[in-house]
Amino acid sequence: MKHSIVVASTIPLLLFSIQVGPVFSQATPGLQDSRKSSGNANKFSYHIQTTYGTTTSAQVTGNMKAETEAVLRLKSGTIITNKMGDDNGNATAVFVATPTGGNVNLTGITGENIFMIDDGTYFRSSLETVGSPDPSINSTGTASATATHTTSIMVEKGETSYQNTYDQTF
Repeated sequence: MKHSIVVASTIPLLLFSIQVGPVFSQATPGLQDSRKSSGNANKFSYHIQTTYGTTTSAQVTGNMKAETEAVLRLKSGTIITNKMGDDNGNATAVFVATPTGGNVNLTGITGENIFMIDDGTYFRSSLETVGSPDPSINSTGTASATATHTTSIMVEKGETSYQNTYDQTF
């Protein structure tokens, strides 16, 4: 027959604190850590947007009334493509600043926009004189309904300067 004996004991942990009067330090020259950095960041960005749509407008006075309507249906296979870089991937933007503004000369930006109109597309505008017109009033009017295609390019150039300083005394 085997017996096991387990002994458990607790050992008290004693902490001592000794205080011996005031502590004095002698002033010594401090150490200084200074770090500085600066630089410039240039930014160039462009945004090309191509839209297709319709526009109707009308202005009438006096005894006129106008009606306009435009429906544009594009065929499958219509292509809207804008690309930065020529066939070799080259593109440039040359900025010229003047005292009154600036210009940019862009090369290497291309767009292919194949605009194929489908059946059911129509543009209609009409002007009519109202029934029983007042002959003492001058009447004029214009009305139009058109398809629109717009490609716009927005170019931004910016420069930022920065300076960082870090000082610490030990």
